[in-house]
Amino acid sequence: MKNRGIILLIWLVGCCCACNDFVDVTSDNELLQEDMFSTESGFHMAVNGVYKDLSSTDLYGKNLTWGFASTLGYNYNMYYFYSNSAYYYYICQFDYERSEIVSIIEQIWKKAYNVIAGCNNILQETEAKDTSFFSLGAIEKQMIMGEMYGLRAMVHFDLLRLFCPAPITGSKGAMPYVTDFPTLQPEHKASDVVLTEIVRDMEKSRELLGEVDTVFCRSWNTSLNNRLNHSATLSTVTPSLFVSYRAHRMNYFAATALLARIYAYMGDMDKAYPLAAHAYSFTQSPTAWFTWTTAAQQGSSTSSNNSLYPKRPAELYFALSNSQNYNNWEAALGTNNSNFTMNELPTLFAGDLDDYRYVGFFARYDLPNTQTKNAHYITWERNPNTSETTAAQTAEYQGHMIPMCRFSEMYHIMIEYLIEKGQLTEAATLFTALRTARGAKASITGLNAQDLKEKLVNDIVRETLTEGQTFFLFKRLNRGIINGASIRSMEPEDWVLPIPDGETAYQFN
Repeated sequence: MKNRGIILLIWLVGCCCACNDFVDVTSDNELLQEDMFSTESGFHMAVNGVYKDLSSTDLYGKNLTWGFASTLGYNYNMYYFYSNSAYYYYICQFDYERSEIVSIIEQIWKKAYNVIAGCNNILQETEAKDTSFFSLGAIEKQMIMGEMYGLRAMVHFDLLRLFCPAPITGSKGAMPYVTDFPTLQPEHKASDVVLTEIVRDMEKSRELLGEVDTVFCRSWNTSLNNRLNHSATLSTVTPSLFVSYRAHRMNYFAATALLARIYAYMGDMDKAYPLAAHAYSFTQSPTAWFTWTTAAQQGSSTSSNNSLYPKRPAELYFALSNSQNYNNWEAALGTNNSNFTMNELPTLFAGDLDDYRYVGFFARYDLPNTQTKNAHYITWERNPNTSETTAAQTAEYQGHMIPMCRFSEMYHIMIEYLIEKGQLTEAATLFTALRTARGAKASITGLNAQDLKEKLVNDIVRETLTEGQTFFLFKRLNRGIINGASIRSMEPEDWVLPIPDGETAYQFN
């Protein structure tokens, strides 16, 4: 990226354009920097602008979910790409020097640091305000700062996972960890130092958001209708929309779960486990604020797929939002997605062809032009049945969601920890609960540690298809990527994206 200083200084052009409703990312309202932070509504606009940029196709609206990141993770059929889409084929080849791929990498890098600049700007301005400036007082100031610390950590973490070697390799990379606004010449820090700062910021986020989400917003977070904009029943809670729909914003549960994800990536399962267990506790009776998607909503019924819940909203700790998701998917892949398939889904789901993720979410006959059962990803697809009321409502109220973190990941982290500790009975019991919720009926009782770990890796792939996390799973473990029926071996350079030209002058040596 050229001239980072200029890009950070004009952050307001991209990041401060937002609307009064933070779950709508299509507004073009703008405020000047000098006016923005003079009013509370200006702060709200700035915060909403950060979420808008996170949801753009440069980041989680495409590149870091179903697009670039999922292609790196071999969620799609590379051989189809060879014949029909060289653009994606070269991603599968990890050919990071090709001009098309260089362009994507630059998009990710530039937009990510623009978002970080926005977080830093808001943090500095919020810190400078007295609590009396905000209509909700100290709790609103805590909320804004907690969200910005968490988002800053999250974005830096995903940049680190792309641009630096995994900790398991023992190798270090370097990248900036930017905490001031503006920053004209960011210092590149060693990746282990960056991870320390990521952890520090996410811990600050948890600390600030704990009271916000478990006390002040408790009644809203316990209700799915108030937590996520997912149905015709919109939230009507007071005191303001800015405080509603907490699962569309960085929140205490997301910060806890993401910190568990960070520690797992670092290989520190002793620290990851209690965080995962804490987030998991909010899925258990009698305080089950988050619940499994019902069998019918996952595809247990063969009579109709029109009532499926493609984003499984009741399971989400955190989801971004882009009202153009369907259009963006179709623009990239076309409306006939039967050509855009996962390799050998029956192999991935071998022994579990009753798994709802297979029969309901991927192996569907009800979409037009489907020639095989390996064709579709309803997480991102528009349901063609516009005459069915339920299908139309599901498309309208879930189509905008971008899943960022769901509670099944906490199961996976806890299971991995228990396997590592040799507590195989406990691991199998927890794993069976997850598998039962997903419709998989085959028993895993009595498996040895290695076989249970392989089942776990396979399940994580099933759970993360097209949501951008598969590549990072295999990078964390430093092992070949499952490519349907085969394994794609990886070279060390395949795991690490090159930092864009113009950003290497201050690299750590």
